[in-house]
Amino acid sequence: MPSDPIETLPRTLTSEQAILSLARDPRDACALVSIYENHHKKLRESATRWFGRDSELRNKAINSILAAIGRQAGSYDPQSMNASEWVSRVADAEARRLREALDTASSKSRRTRRAM
Repeated sequence: MPSDPIETLPRTLTSEQAILSLARDPRDACALVSIYENHHKKLRESATRWFGRDSELRNKAINSILAAIGRQAGSYDPQSMNASEWVSRVADAEARRLREALDTASSKSRRTRRAM
């Protein structure tokens, strides 16, 4: 039926379509949702590997990973690797970067408290 609300919902893009769309517009919400829907397990695994089971940290990391995917989409080369592998690499690199930044900030905070 044409009046069916399901008909009005955007379809999920393939990962490659979503990345190419993000390369044109890094803030394309539909493309980011598609990336999340297609790769939520990989994103969660990367966030869990670097941040443990703390759900608040993990969810913040996943949001940052999605933003990084949007920012870096222009670097995706479909000739050199498939979209799934690219998403996994970006997710892991961003989670690692976030963990290192958190550890550095923690370390500086401890040194500042000791100096007082």
